[in-house]
Amino acid sequence: MFQTTRRRLALWYTGVTAIFLLVFATGFYIYVRSTLIERVDDTLSHVIEVVQRSLVVDVTDQPTAAQPSQVKINLEASFGNPPAEVDDDRIDLEWFSDQGNLLWSTFSEPLDIPMHLGHRGETVEVSSGYWLRQSTQRVTLNNYVLGYLRVSHPWFEVTKPTHQLIIDLSLGTSLLVGLVAGLGWFCRD
Repeated sequence: MFQTTRRRLALWYTGVTAIFLLVFATGFYIYVRSTLIERVDDTLSHVIEVVQRSLVVDVTDQPTAAQPSQVKINLEASFGNPPAEVDDDRIDLEWFSDQGNLLWSTFSEPLDIPMHLGHRGETVEVSSGYWLRQSTQRVTLNNYVLGYLRVSHPWFEVTKPTHQLIIDLSLGTSLLVGLVAGLGWFCRD
């Protein structure tokens, strides 16, 4: 009878410890993942602010009755030529006209992804297994839409550390539950 009670108590204690550790590990994972996403989104927002401040705007002073003055972004002066060599960990820029047509990009091939306005980022799949976090912002000057700026960052900045965190939390939780089960089973008073 004492053995049966000891086994039940060891199983009960191990189960409660496992539940506690799973709740803790899940909360920790959610916190770390949301912090990483927030960090990438803050980076995208900062890049948008910096690029907006550095845009070179050309104003043509040939007003007509239909259009008082023409305002355009000087793409060459604002962005220059896209870099020939790019790193895996990079921030890509795309400039769209006020009608939403792609005019300039740092991507070697244009992305076939619709433009969604929003200050916070969205995660999109570019190709099989390759994801980007993007943020698109309307750029205006005196209530005139100059165009749209889309900033993209590789999603592996979030997925790589979170995958490793899942492995670490799984191993740590399993080892601790095994340790508690072993101590509960083999310890005698």
